Amino acid sequence: MNPAECARRAGQSIQVLFRHYAKFLDGVREQANRLIEQSMQEWDRVSGGGAPAW
Repeated sequence: MNPAECARRAGQSIQVLFRHYAKFLDGVREQANRLIEQSMQEWDRVSGGGAPAW
């Protein structure tokens, strides 16, 4: 998510977001990548390996 949008939704400035929440952002990226990979593997499993028709 865009840091400015994240700060806006949290009611904080970008500076506060990075100062106080940066330690959480690092692990979130790894978790998001794992979830994306799992979703792609599940898609391959149920679709027979075809690309999405978006």
